[in-house]
Amino acid sequence: MSACITTSEPNPDHCRYADGDQTCAERFDGERPFCSSSPCTPSGEGFYGCVDELPTDECYYACGDDKTVEEDGSCLTAGEGEGEGEGEGEGEGEGEGEGEGEGEGEGEAACMGDADCSEGAPFCDLGSGECVDCEGTADPDGACAAADPGQPLCHVGVCVACTEEDGSVCTGSTPLCEVETNTCVGCEEHGQCPESACNLAAGNCIDPGDILHVDGDAQTCPGGDGTEAMPYCTLLEAFVAAPAEALIIVHELTGNDPYVEDVALMGTAAVFGAPGEDPGWQGSNGAPALTVGGSGVLFMRDIMIAGTQNGAPGLEVVGGSAWVEQAKIVNNTGGGIVVDGGGALVLENSFVGGNENQRIIDVVDGQLSVVFSTIGAGFGNTARALACTDGSGSTIRNSIVVSYSDQPEIDCPNIQVVDSFTEADSGMTFDDLSGWFADFEGGDFHLAPGMYPPTIETTATWTPGDPPTDIDDDPRPTEEGPDFAGADRIP
Repeated sequence: MSACITTSEPNPDHCRYADGDQTCAERFDGERPFCSSSPCTPSGEGFYGCVDELPTDECYYACGDDKTVEEDGSCLTAGEGEGEGEGEGEGEGEGEGEGEGEGEGEGEAACMGDADCSEGAPFCDLGSGECVDCEGTADPDGACAAADPGQPLCHVGVCVACTEEDGSVCTGSTPLCEVETNTCVGCEEHGQCPESACNLAAGNCIDPGDILHVDGDAQTCPGGDGTEAMPYCTLLEAFVAAPAEALIIVHELTGNDPYVEDVALMGTAAVFGAPGEDPGWQGSNGAPALTVGGSGVLFMRDIMIAGTQNGAPGLEVVGGSAWVEQAKIVNNTGGGIVVDGGGALVLENSFVGGNENQRIIDVVDGQLSVVFSTIGAGFGNTARALACTDGSGSTIRNSIVVSYSDQPEIDCPNIQVVDSFTEADSGMTFDDLSGWFADFEGGDFHLAPGMYPPTIETTATWTPGDPPTDIDDDPRPTEEGPDFAGADRIP
């Protein structure tokens, strides 16, 4: 058990027995200007009796020499006789006697353990009896780890969780070290998890051991095990075999043929196109290519969902959550994306649309966040690029929203539209003769150089936290300022 003890001899370094306020000024440069005794003012422990607030007279040793200002306040009035008359006589005649007598009860307390120390100097140096910071210990990192395993590193005298050089304690839902604060934080983008993908909902990196591959052209089909060497042949196989949280990497088929499948997701999965490839996916059996159910969490990027027939949308989010990045969801006969059942969709750097008389993004019941995306609808009285029942809490920012139809391209009460190009706001009309895009009817919404309205180049405002690249990985600005609206920017 740790305890405070007193010494039989007064501590000569304590301001009470030295020069009082002058000692405090020399040691702490004005931060602790007043001299007191530990029994009166415990905050002076570990600081040689120096405190930051003026003590009461019976506890104030302004002139030191073991005398309160009630006994000797000469240094406060600074008279000529200071030190020559009563000051010197009392110091020599009474200093030793009173110092020894009172020292046993009021001398500076020596620490016997860390419990005797406070924040700022939380460790007890048993050799000196003084409280010190972690750098004052024999084993700085070891002292921090013993005090709090969650902050095992000594950094500039303070125990912290991690540093730029050592982030080993950062695991689970906080796998990254934020160097500015030396704290562990969750991932916020997939690039922060280079060996797998980021679970954007929870902040953890998906286990690299839970990566599955799909390649319908593999020579091992059928009979794969999901490894890169022996991939699954269908998306359904991968979704069925996936653990609770997985990364599914989809390889393109010969001739850019799509995987014709309809799959439901009830767990957590990242579905990425293989690097450098452009896999396609088409719904089947009158169903969307992918339905995210109530407990489902989807992270999708570099995937094209196109050509779904029989009035089904490309992607449906029913009660679950979906983050869709750098994707193309185009020319599906039932529109692009439906959000229902209280679902949530985050759409970034993507093309969604087609030449159908449909609601391209239809939020029946849920919320939507769209950033740097291009959304386009076709002809017809029911065609809308974006429609919803109630857009409260939903936003569309830095995007392009157009429609061939004479009807409004956005039919979504209460949605926030910020720094985006729309026909309504620009006063321009988009139709099948506009030629703004490379192949609008074919689902290619890349801007056609020299054909699109120049205002698109500065309509958006890039801010920190926005995607650093466009749909093709062309770089966006790195400082806040104007940028191209939509998913594509001309380099």
